[in-house]
Amino acid sequence: MATLPEIRTHSSHTQLAATSHDAVVAVYAASADVLALSQAPYASWAAAAAPFRQIDKDFGKTIALIPAPSVGGSRLVLSPIDSLDDDTDDVRKIFDAVKGGVARAIEAGARRPAIHLSPLPAAANTVPDADYSRWVEMALLAALDASYVTLVVREHRQATAGSAAVTEHLHSIDLVVEGVAEAELFSAVRRATAIEGGRRLALDMGYGDPERMTPHKCAETIRKTVADIPQVEFELITDLDVIKREYPLLYHSARASLSEKRTWPCVVKLEYRSPEPAKVKEHLYLVGKGVTYDTGGISLKIGGSMRGMSRDKLGACGVAGFAVATGLLREPTVDLSCVLAFERNSIGPNSLLPDEVVCSRAGVRVLINDTDAEGRLVMTDPVAECRERILAERAAGSSVPAAIYTVATLTGHVIRAYGWYGATVANGPARRGKYDRRLAAAGLAYGDPFENSVMRREDHAFVRARTDREDVYQSNSQPSSLTDRGHQYPAAFIIKASGLDKHSLAAGADAAIPFVHVDIAGSAEDGNEPGLGLCAITGSPVATFAGAFWSA
Repeated sequence: MATLPEIRTHSSHTQLAATSHDAVVAVYAASADVLALSQAPYASWAAAAAPFRQIDKDFGKTIALIPAPSVGGSRLVLSPIDSLDDDTDDVRKIFDAVKGGVARAIEAGARRPAIHLSPLPAAANTVPDADYSRWVEMALLAALDASYVTLVVREHRQATAGSAAVTEHLHSIDLVVEGVAEAELFSAVRRATAIEGGRRLALDMGYGDPERMTPHKCAETIRKTVADIPQVEFELITDLDVIKREYPLLYHSARASLSEKRTWPCVVKLEYRSPEPAKVKEHLYLVGKGVTYDTGGISLKIGGSMRGMSRDKLGACGVAGFAVATGLLREPTVDLSCVLAFERNSIGPNSLLPDEVVCSRAGVRVLINDTDAEGRLVMTDPVAECRERILAERAAGSSVPAAIYTVATLTGHVIRAYGWYGATVANGPARRGKYDRRLAAAGLAYGDPFENSVMRREDHAFVRARTDREDVYQSNSQPSSLTDRGHQYPAAFIIKASGLDKHSLAAGADAAIPFVHVDIAGSAEDGNEPGLGLCAITGSPVATFAGAFWSA
């Protein structure tokens, strides 16, 4: 994981030494027209901008780079935001403006930009579906995103250019936020750098192609990253006999990959324990889908739909990233237990077949109808394990609230339903406790909005067995995007096949276990394909989980 740029904060532009930066990126609401103000530093900026305003009626509406002798490097980048208080405005506008402005400064040759954030317009806080409470963190995350160089590019550059390789676009960032106290800026930097540290692990793995990031190489990348984080413990399970016994659905889904040792499945476990146990308010059990490539198995993906399936591991990447971020912050109020199931869903003579009945860890007989619905298979036995651990903790006298979350790029249906947004699907105990709404609220603050889908009786009925030869149907034989409620009913399958159906509202408060399925198929990528290339990866839901589960 690359070292982050040095970050310095200032509550006033007067604190910014001209020699510390080689560009200024000014981010402001266009309606405020900061260039019309007479006080410093705006007066000198306005003077530099005046010739351009005279010849360009569009000036001030789009990102512009102008020469300005009064700023370091004589580079002034103006990055306006058209509005922050309209119906659908949210904090992503700040993120986009900062990232776009910093990217323009980098293109111009800057390596040490100063980012000047004008105060938020008061009206911004009146938008009902927006939350600007983390706007400074979002601005810093945007700058760090512009600075980031992917692992595969870093490795290529180091192999070809050696010590001269550029592995990070920026050397330093000066963040100037008028009117915000230094203590608040310090807190924002601390949280944002922890989030970015975890997010970069998710991106480093996520961008890896199917050979650079095989299951075991993903595990090794995680191991190296957490080695220097004392609060995070790493465990790797590679023994096929153990996987077959403890995670039978994962094992059978991965059978075709066993012909090549480099593509064998594995399970990574990460444990984070608060440095202040007395402050722990909840124990989160997080399960991540880590399918490093998805051919569909014997239910082969056709018509070009296999393209991009190296990204089917982004759920596990996101969970690992959140564990790393939490460890870097040393968050006192949560404990984490993460289970990441890695496999390559290959095709071959030993492939899992439709019509097979496979028994889950919880003893539930699963009728396989579609081997391309492998994500729910690889996560179900880890969910059953988490369920067992929660029950054991309760039996031992623990009163710390616990909940289970699955995170996966699970269905095309969620994209069909919501576009490039993630969705939550919660069981009754989680709905009662508003666990899903908690994620949605955090997503608004961190520019990663989630939709809250509701599980209905039809979802459970869809997977309920109709014969005595099986207990649950894994799926139908159609793509999720062609199936009614295609991203909701998989949660019902996981609940039944893992034994969580015994811990619903009907079980009573003492036996209930909150469960939230988080489908990030839409939010894990930005949806903008660069020509024939693949979309950019967002790092979702690392920041959203931080917003939901870290203390203020």
